[in-house]
Amino acid sequence: VCSSDLMIFTCKTKNLKEAVFQMEKIVSKQTTLPILGNLLIEAKKNQLILSATNLEIAIQIILGAKIEKEGEITVPPKILGGFLSNIKDDIVSGELIKNELNLTSENDKISIKGIDANDFPIIPQRDNEKNFFELDGETFSKAISGVLVSVAHNDTRQELNGIFMKLEEEQIVLASTDSFRLTEVKIPLNKEMVTDEYHLFRERIDSLILPVQSLAEFHRTGAAKVSFSVNQKQAFINTDGILVISRIINGNYPEYTQVLPKKNEISVKINREKLLNAVKIASLVANNQNGEIKLKSLGEEKKIVVTAQSIDTGDNVSRVSAEIEGPDFEIFFNFRYLLDALNSDLFEGEELIIKLNQQKSPVIFSIPGKEAFFSYVIMPIIKD
Repeated sequence: VCSSDLMIFTCKTKNLKEAVFQMEKIVSKQTTLPILGNLLIEAKKNQLILSATNLEIAIQIILGAKIEKEGEITVPPKILGGFLSNIKDDIVSGELIKNELNLTSENDKISIKGIDANDFPIIPQRDNEKNFFELDGETFSKAISGVLVSVAHNDTRQELNGIFMKLEEEQIVLASTDSFRLTEVKIPLNKEMVTDEYHLFRERIDSLILPVQSLAEFHRTGAAKVSFSVNQKQAFINTDGILVISRIINGNYPEYTQVLPKKNEISVKINREKLLNAVKIASLVANNQNGEIKLKSLGEEKKIVVTAQSIDTGDNVSRVSAEIEGPDFEIFFNFRYLLDALNSDLFEGEELIIKLNQQKSPVIFSIPGKEAFFSYVIMPIIKD
């Protein structure tokens, strides 16, 4: 590590600004360790390395830069990001004098007080650079957007606050549940993009639970490709110049597949956007406490009727055309769970498949032709 009071760098304003905003979300808000509220900036060789951590996950972004003198400092991202957002110049230079980072552009200058980099927590590194597998970034991002909606928050069972990842020979499975709904997404692995390290690892450990934030951070990057590996109880999710490092949650994920119905009496094919609009209308008058809305089939008319009513707000009726196979049904849902699902990136198509039974078992939502790869499951509201 070079002396921390000699650092001079020059880089593109836009690149530095985007990196700071990418990292700001994980910077810790806790005040007991003020340094966790700062970003670490390291000038090394021809790179500017930015790091942030909240001790559960860390993110590192590498930027191309002209480095005249190497060094490092930690600074608050709010001030740094605010300055970069408000300057109009393409290039910005930084110089460290004692524990102050002086940033200069053609027309503006700011001096930001920092904290010595020696106090910053050590960011875990991989023992080797071998990845387990590489995935298409858009596919992975869509899968994440699906599982994020059904993760539990503040559950006493720590494992439910994370995302389950099953490592299988030809696919990885991502799943999450908060006991009221469940999402499962299967992503096929391209054999050419899988390494021997992956197969050796999964012989010992075939599943992981990752903190939500680690995958949510990746989801924001919009990367074209993503590579994944595990080392020393840390998961490394790597993409163009951005590395997310995450601890792995200890615990056993529930055997969620046991709650899924083995067969379904009823299948409904329906236009996603029309159903979404009907649910939005029903949500306007639904009882706010339990969010209850009703879906009822009119098999002969080939329609689903979506209704809600509340003493305080009123009632509604919306009809949506549907192809229905099986007996007529009526079922009650919390509208929030339906909206979360129907707004997810995973439901990108025009049509939706709903599979259910007359008795009140979990209801499966999927996309025609993709039922084997993706399902979103909601527990209906049981009426006495």
